[in-house]
Amino acid sequence: METITKKASLSLIELQSGGDESLFCRLYSPALTRPAPLIVLFHGFPGKQLNMDWAVRLQELGFHVLVTSYRGTIGSPGAFRFRHTLEDATAIMKHVASPTFTEQHDVAADQITIVGHSMGGFAGLHAFANVPTIAHYIGISPFNFGLIGQLVLEYPEHEEALRGVLSRGATFLSHTDGDTLLKELTEHHAEWNLLALKEQLRTRSALLVTSERDETSIKSLHHDLLQDASTFEEIIVDSDHNYIDNREEAFQSWTTWLQQR
Repeated sequence: METITKKASLSLIELQSGGDESLFCRLYSPALTRPAPLIVLFHGFPGKQLNMDWAVRLQELGFHVLVTSYRGTIGSPGAFRFRHTLEDATAIMKHVASPTFTEQHDVAADQITIVGHSMGGFAGLHAFANVPTIAHYIGISPFNFGLIGQLVLEYPEHEEALRGVLSRGATFLSHTDGDTLLKELTEHHAEWNLLALKEQLRTRSALLVTSERDETSIKSLHHDLLQDASTFEEIIVDSDHNYIDNREEAFQSWTTWLQQR
């Protein structure tokens, strides 16, 4: 019997957000003869590093790769809010785990992984907790926005510096500003703190990739506290926050971990 092989492809697709809008996403699909595993890549704030080079490499390794967006980012309509990133990440994961999506795109439903960088690691970990059928989570320098909201309340002298960072990022986002985003973080700090998810995720398959040189997601603050007393495995790569100067080592480290699951 002849084996029918689907060619590798790149598709622009729309997925329902956590609100009324659709999200623009890119789906890289490998050449395949049978359903393949899926990796969902969640990008950071405001969307500088999309990791599309990794998407192409993963496609060559035999993975489907969904490169996502959130409302108000990378051409997707709507207003950017941190709460929207959380809602959108969960909505995306529920959709890609559904039989409708897995059957349409030849995805192996039991081999779906979240890979989130920075803010994407933050939103992706909440989505991982909300959708228990997702097999694995890999956080690439995840940024704990809930914890930062709490620290600003405790140390208000740092409020202006954070407002400045958020304001600069808001320049590249839709219908938002630094004051709006700062208010969100302080109002929702407790429910958004990744540390609150530790017990819920204790038995799940999860990896943290971090760097001692990360100037944004500082390891001692964002990663060590999360890993402590949890089942998160950890890989340390010598690089910066965006893994620009050591991308190959970072890629090899977490893909090897994933392929061993």
